[in-house]
Order: sequence, then structure tokens, then C-alpha cells
Amino acid sequence: MPSDPLPPPPTRVLALPGPRATRPGHERATLGWVASEVARLLGLPFDGFAAASDARPGDAYLVPQDTLTAAQAAPWGIADEAALLGGVVPRAFVASKLITHGLVDAGARAPEGWHRDLGAMLREVTFPGFSAFAADDVREACARVLHLGTAARVKLADGVGGGGQHVVRDAAGCERLLATLSPAQVAAGVVVETDVAAPATYSVGELRLGGRSIAYVGTQGLGRGRDGGPVYGGSTLCVVRGRMPDLLDVFVQPRLRRTVEMAIAYDRCTQAAYPGLLCSRRNYDVLWGSDRHGHPHGGVLEQSWRVGGATPAELAAFELLGREPALSRVLASTVERHGPVRVPPQADVYCALDDPRCGLITKYRHAGRDVDLPLHFAGPDGSAPVDP
Repeated sequence: MPSDPLPPPPTRVLALPGPRATRPGHERATLGWVASEVARLLGLPFDGFAAASDARPGDAYLVPQDTLTAAQAAPWGIADEAALLGGVVPRAFVASKLITHGLVDAGARAPEGWHRDLGAMLREVTFPGFSAFAADDVREACARVLHLGTAARVKLADGVGGGGQHVVRDAAGCERLLATLSPAQVAAGVVVETDVAAPATYSVGELRLGGRSIAYVGTQGLGRGRDGGPVYGGSTLCVVRGRMPDLLDVFVQPRLRRTVEMAIAYDRCTQAAYPGLLCSRRNYDVLWGSDRHGHPHGGVLEQSWRVGGATPAELAAFELLGREPALSRVLASTVERHGPVRVPPQADVYCALDDPRCGLITKYRHAGRDVDLPLHFAGPDGSAPVDP
């Protein structure tokens, strides 16, 4: 039988904003910059921002802000990962942190299409925890996690960058939290998992673009928002050519090697559970911390199959490794700062504006030849890696 014809190659690049980038601000500006940079690397024109209503099968390479569902991707004619920078999932919840854990029991409420075995498949590479879609299941999940002798971290499905998180230390605390949540928030999904001390978050990921791929291990740092509270401050990545398994040939230090192994296992299990998953950009947050006895533990928190805060650094490393074949690995960083900031002369500024919601914000990146790295990366501001 004749094979299906290959889709035509893209002739332009479009940015597809999600709800957070429909209005002017740093997220829309950053998405536009990323899409224009992708267009430059692909040697294609950047044709601006598009809306879902503009969708039609054709010649566009998409850079969506959010992971697309299969229903959202179909009108664009997306048949494989070569058609976008990001990911396509069969149902919206698959793109969230909810899939990291299983349910409290086999009869617990779950959305249509939920894979009831994935939580057990991921148990060796995640922290103890549950996903819940009903108030009684949240109570049961908290009770079981608290029974382990540790506090419970409760996270809403739509929380981004550390938002929508609460620490519960007893049953009364669980009830107080539930009283603040609407039925719709609970029905959308809640994650309950063990809390840890001295947290440090690592990122493991890969990016495929124009027939080439890179993979990396990195750390995340914190900055200060306009209100003085902690916000995402940037990422520092050590990047090599290839896919995530190629990182195992580079990182031999026990913690970093185990970090990569856990991300690879999570990636393979989720792909097996949801075979319709398409991803050209994969990123996994892996947390290390100490339990109540002071013993170190690590686990994957969640996945990101979309453009993220580290993407400008990924693109810088992608270009540098393509331009200089003699380099085996490079170090690339993004930095995000609120308020006045002095930008290093070698940095590449990709966003600087007065955002109506968060005030003055500056984002820049840099990439260069890597050197022998210590076991723990420094954050983009020179600090130890922290949980954003």
C-alpha cells in the first residue's frame, strides 16, 4: 500500500497565545520573541500572533504558549511533533501535574480518559502522593500523606511557577484549605504529596527543532516580585546534542545521574500511557529534599510540554551547538528580574517592559562554552538551586 504523503514543509511561523498572553504584557512579549527566534533559526518568516479561530491546515509552524489538546491541534493539521514547538495531548489534564500521582482508590472520581495505572508506574520516580477530584478524596489524600509523618503539600491543577500551593500540617488545616476552594477548583483536580525540607529543583529536558535535538540538565533560581515575594528568577542549563538518554554519558555524579534517570522514566511511562502524545519540547521538574529524618529524597514533580521560562536559553544553546561543531556541551542561562536591573554587557535582552500586572521586568539570556561543573549548579543569580 502507498504510504501517506508527507505534509508540506512550513513556510512561516506563528505564535499562538494562551489565556495568559491575550493582553499586552511580559508573557505575550516573551512568546512573540521566542516565536520570532524560532523563525530565524528555521530560516522562515515570523508571521505574528494567531488565534484559535484562525486555525486551518496549511503551512504554519506553531509556537503555542500552552500545550495543545488533540482537538485544538486538529484544525491546524498538526500530524507530528515537527509542526510545532511544544506538545499535543489527548486531553487537557494530561498536560498538568495531575498525572504524576494515582487516585486514593480504584473507585475515586477521575476525568474521562484517566489512566488508572500510570500513578503506580511512576511511583518509583515521584514523591508519595495522590491526585483528587472530589473534596472527600482530598481529605483522604491528606490523611494518608500526614500519616507518613510529614506535612502535605497541596497543589491546584492550574498552578504555575509555584502558585496555587499550600502546606497542610493536620486535618484541621485540610478543612480550612477546602473551605477556600470552590467546587470547580476541586473538580478540576488537586495534587496532595509529601512536603520536604531544603528543596532544590532541577530541570531535565530536550528540544527538537528543524531535524536537530538538544538535551540538558539545569537548575532554577528565584527572584523577588514587586510585592517582595519570591518569583521565578531564571534557569541555568548544561546542554549537549542529542536526546535525554545521551545525558547519562555526561553526568556521572550520583545525584545528577539519578535526576536524569527519573526524568527519562517519567517520560517513557507517560508516553506509554498516552501514546497519542506529541512533544518537540519536553521538560521535567525534579525535586530533591530531605524527609523528617533528614534523609535525601528525589522525585519528578511535573512535566512541561510547552514553551517555558528556560526556552530562550535552550534556543541559545541550540544555535551555539549548531554553529560550533567542536563544542561538546554549552552552558546557557535565562535571568528574570523585577524592578531596576543592571544587565551584563554580554547578555541578550529578550524582554524589558513595564508590565501592567507585575511592574518593570527584564529578561535576558547568555550562552557560552561549558567548563567542568560542580555537583550542584549555581542558579542564574549565583545562589543555590531552589524550588520555585
